[in-house]
This record gives sequence, C-alpha cells and structure tokens, in this order.
Amino acid sequence: MDQKMCAAGGSGGQCACVPESAEKTEQLLAWDVMQCGVVTVDRKEPVQNAVMLLIERDISGLPVTCEGRLDGMLSEKDLLKLLYETQYLPGLVEDYMSDAVTSFNADEKLAVIHQHLVENSFRRVPILHEGKIAGMITRADLVRVYKERFRPPAEASQCSCQGELLAEDAMRCGLLTVYPDTPLYDAMDMIARHHVTGLPVVDRGMNLLGIITEKDVLDCVDNPDAVGATVEAFMTRDVVSFDRKTSLHRICECLIENSFHRVPILDGTRLVGIVSRSDILKHRAAVFKR
Repeated sequence: MDQKMCAAGGSGGQCACVPESAEKTEQLLAWDVMQCGVVTVDRKEPVQNAVMLLIERDISGLPVTCEGRLDGMLSEKDLLKLLYETQYLPGLVEDYMSDAVTSFNADEKLAVIHQHLVENSFRRVPILHEGKIAGMITRADLVRVYKERFRPPAEASQCSCQGELLAEDAMRCGLLTVYPDTPLYDAMDMIARHHVTGLPVVDRGMNLLGIITEKDVLDCVDNPDAVGATVEAFMTRDVVSFDRKTSLHRICECLIENSFHRVPILDGTRLVGIVSRSDILKHRAAVFKR
C-alpha cells in the first residue's frame, strides 16, 4: 500500500502549543495549529487498500495525491454510500475520490480556516506548503485552540505560570483498564492484542489501584501458581502517577529520569488519562518545526 506520512512528525502529531488568550488566537496561522504526519493515499492505489487504511487509522477521510501533490479527497461517507449498494468496490482510488477539495496554504490565517469549517459540512482541510501537503486542520484542532478562552478563572489560577501546558492538555483518555479480579490470561491477551506496555488496574469507580505491565506478566510465566490467577496477585501496586493539573514539564522530567514510558493521570484518586513520552513529543513538536 502506498501509504505516506506527510511532513516530519508521525501520524496525527500535534504541531501547536495552545495559546491562552483571544488576542493570540487571532494572530495564529495554519502552520501554528495543523497536525503533521498526515496519512495520504495515491490516486492509483486499489480502493480496497484505502478502505482498510480508513478503518485501521480510524479516520474519516484521506487526502489523495499524485506525485506528492494534493489531487482530491476520499471520504468514508462516499465509500459507505457505494458499499451499501454494491458490497464490493473494484478499481482504484481515483475512481471514487472527490476532485473538489478545499485546502489552504500554511501561512493562511486560522480565522479564515475557522470560518470555512463552520460554514461547510467537511470536518477537516489539508494544509499545503509549496503545493504539497504539509498537514491537516480539523474542527477538533480548533476546539483545542479556542477552549482556553473558556477556562474558568479558578482553574486558570492553579497554573504555575500563564500558558504552561498541564497533564490534562496532553493526556489521552478512553483507556484500556482491568480490575483486580480480571483473569491474568485476559490481561495478557489485551497487552498482546493492543500492543500496550501495561494496563492500569482500577476498581469499579475508576480509582487507580496499580498497574499490570509486560514485565509483570513475563516474570510469572514460569510460575505454576499463575495459571488461573487474577491480576491482583501480580500487579505493581507502587505506581508513579500525577494529578491532571501537574505541569507537563515535571512529567517530562520524570519520564526522562525513569525507565517507564507512560504515567497515569488522576483527578483525586480517579484515573482520567495517561501521558506517554510520545504524547509529550507531539505537544513539543513546535520547537522543531521552524
């Protein structure tokens, strides 16, 4: 599959730091907010490959390129209409893509892009630099930028310095978790299938109790008592975690100084997210972009 990652930054990498004032957001350009590492598909690719790419990446549309330049857009909505009627899609991407694509240059004002994403049905627009795809801006990116205007004053005062990124700005939600009474086999199966290094262990109220890691389960493979055991018997109980209002800089220092790759983020004792080394890299990518 001719699957390309445009720009330097990996799939879905955030390129922008979140501004803290309306005045600053009005000065932003597309370059400041766009996601780097955009997944694209060549117009000569079999359309079945594009369908699998949409499913695997959990994205709603693919920019279509020809010799590295934007040539169209292939959306899951268009493909769904066709699949509903035919059950099979023969041919190439170019047979199904839309030629009419709204795109913007990297130096376009964010306010202009904002207006287009509000007034039209599409949720994302490609961002170009010298005619080639450099990134993507979605409605979600705009929400991420503008949400700081609505932060309650009480929350804003908890920041140690104005505009500082916090754990909650970078954390990922929708986590895979297990309970203490989860069979160890099930935890191992989740780790293997989802390619994660560990699973937070929580109670029914999502309070963090520990973590079961790759190392924990590998340490017990020769233990006959582990057969039929539950997570509780082998999980790590002493877990480094941080509050959601903790400075991202402090978490970065922790992940540099230790061997683990991610830390749980709490609201009180309740698990609300995870911050990994890659999450921090995505939010600090702006340092390297110019």
